Amino acid sequence: MTIPYFDAHCDTVTSVLKYGGNLEKNEYQLDLTRLAAYAPVAQFFAVWGGQYEEKTALLRSALQKSGRGVLCRSVAEAKTAAERGQIAAFLSLEGMEQLDCSTERLREAHERDGLILVNLCWNSDNELCGSAMDGGGGLTDKGRAFVRAAQDMGVAIDLSHASERTFWDVMEISRRPVLASHSNSAALCSDFPRNLTDAQFEALVQCGGGAGLNLYPDFLGLTRDIGACCAHIEHFLALGGEKAVFMGADLDGMDDLPEGITGVESVEKIYEALLRRGHSEDLVRDIFYNNLMDILERAT
Repeated sequence: MTIPYFDAHCDTVTSVLKYGGNLEKNEYQLDLTRLAAYAPVAQFFAVWGGQYEEKTALLRSALQKSGRGVLCRSVAEAKTAAERGQIAAFLSLEGMEQLDCSTERLREAHERDGLILVNLCWNSDNELCGSAMDGGGGLTDKGRAFVRAAQDMGVAIDLSHASERTFWDVMEISRRPVLASHSNSAALCSDFPRNLTDAQFEALVQCGGGAGLNLYPDFLGLTRDIGACCAHIEHFLALGGEKAVFMGADLDGMDDLPEGITGVESVEKIYEALLRRGHSEDLVRDIFYNNLMDILERAT
């Protein structure tokens, strides 16, 4: 059985630049070789912690040297990559402070590098908004102008690190679907402030966006295993999320993994577990690939 995979968030580029190795094949939680086992396959590679230019160059170079994938600027380009049997790589930014919270720098990165997904903040408040892990404030005036400008230029807004107040401020002014690329259900695991309340997830559904399953055990809670992963997905499905749940594994963004998962190569176990739990293959394929592709097309 060939399993599709489109994941909204990994931190592997930072791991490679910081600790060494290469993107094609490594001992981290994700590499291009293991990704290529899925088909069709697409992956958002996030830049966080600075060194935007270096990390973008690393991603572009690794894709070119390996021949396994291509950096895509649109859903149309991703579909072309899939037809050619290639990995469709997308670029995202985790925290706009890396680009000085500047609309102008975002436009340059969008036009030059194909950057199409941005977290307004990371784990600290910035000029645009409050973070879920810091002060918890909402959008600033600059943040409101930024959201409008980003959506106008075709850059999607990611609210996974934003405070709940920022979340609702964005929902109030957003003209396109928004997403939370790597956030789970607060109803099942309230210990982490970055998880989503039922009301937040329902708002994402209503705007045509959605949320990605984060594999970080601290975000999962429960039994911290594949069963817990399925439970979070099923909770979102019960809230009308059949077209709004996708994968946002956060690989290489954590030191620990759920029991039964060793890296991207074993994410397929979640796919198989959902089938065993009685979900249709069409639904599971949507969760693993189609939903995020459709949301991204509407959001950009």
